[in-house]
Amino acid sequence: MQFGLFPRVMWPMSVYEVPLSKVEKLKKVVNSYVKKWLGVPRCLSSVALYGKGILQLPINSLVEEFKCAKVRTELLLTGSKDRIVSGLAPNPSKGRKWKPKVAVQEAEAALRHGEIVGNVQIGRGGLGRTSGKPMWRKADQKEKRRLVVEQIRRQEEASRQVKAVSLAKQGQWLNWEGVERKQVTWRDLWSMESNRLKFLLGATYDVLPSPDNLRIWTDGDPSCRLCSGVATLRHILSGCKVSLAQGRYTWRHNQVLKCLAAGIESRRQQVNAEGSHKKGIQFVREGEKSKRAVKSRSTTQEAKDWQMLVDVGGKLVVPQEIVTTNLRPDILYWSTSQQVVYFIELTVPWESSLEEAYERKKLKYEELRLEAEQKGWRARVFPVEVGCRGFVGRSVISLLGELGVGGKNLRKTVREMSEEAARTSNWIWMRRAFSAWGKQ
Repeated sequence: MQFGLFPRVMWPMSVYEVPLSKVEKLKKVVNSYVKKWLGVPRCLSSVALYGKGILQLPINSLVEEFKCAKVRTELLLTGSKDRIVSGLAPNPSKGRKWKPKVAVQEAEAALRHGEIVGNVQIGRGGLGRTSGKPMWRKADQKEKRRLVVEQIRRQEEASRQVKAVSLAKQGQWLNWEGVERKQVTWRDLWSMESNRLKFLLGATYDVLPSPDNLRIWTDGDPSCRLCSGVATLRHILSGCKVSLAQGRYTWRHNQVLKCLAAGIESRRQQVNAEGSHKKGIQFVREGEKSKRAVKSRSTTQEAKDWQMLVDVGGKLVVPQEIVTTNLRPDILYWSTSQQVVYFIELTVPWESSLEEAYERKKLKYEELRLEAEQKGWRARVFPVEVGCRGFVGRSVISLLGELGVGGKNLRKTVREMSEEAARTSNWIWMRRAFSAWGKQ
């Protein structure tokens, strides 16, 4: 669609007078074929296909591209250096529902207002962490066209956000807190298995054919095949008592834990290896300037004797030199020389319960942290969460940054954890009606 349909239709739409209502009818036809290609049900909203929310697909909306093309045409004609062209610029679109001239005026007014307001703080990054905005009054004609088109795209995204709020099921992702957004590229689409992609989209927006959804669609039986509960998607992936007793959720947890441990282990080996080589004197030639060393925000570089234990299979025992306890954190990361210890606990909950899981695990290991500090250790508790549908919590990013895992290794670890959580949850979903589930 991006490289086949749009190049064929955008130029005629830009040149000829095409009303917005006609484009919206064409968009419905396009949506039906896109949903069929992705393997998702017809009830999936267009917000999921074109929105830039929690899960972003590399597909653009036909209506959005139409509006941007018309706005570009309007700006090119009215901003022409030829007075005859700019004075007699024709209306590039007919219809009463949407007019490019009015849209340009509203976008320019919003940009001027944003320049007056200035840079506002967004998120939890702290003061001064947001990037600056380009100045409207200092921009040239080409830059102004780009800013206006970006403003039109933001308005379209805002309208999709408003629509998502009105969706009871497919808009639940708006209530997720502390979750990193996920972006699917074209490479991911071509390399991903069809059932994996179908599960990712269906699980994110809760449109999979769970017994509870089938009850709404076809008046079926909503009960779980394994227990007597109501088989919603949340129940199947994170709330079934039989699945918990059989170890399905534990198996998924351990698979994600292995990915996290692999990322930390590579960093541990790197830090310990740096201590075995003495750094020589860095001489500076005459006329040259010395290179400033980039300081890492990680505190783990102070020690070169880091050790790590991972609780896979319930065999982790906290060394008595740190603290005597029966608790088993998922990962124990410590340095004897610096008297520093990290208690890392991984949880794979339902995405809307990430904050609750964080507070619960934090409180669980608070007493353990105090006991370790009484023995002279600098102890920190790091609860980390990865949603059962593959959305990584921001606590994972904070932990890896604290341990010095950054750049390519950080992105690789986060991607592997996300993919493993989605893969194992997909297997749990496919075996939802089988008492003997079998590990994949």
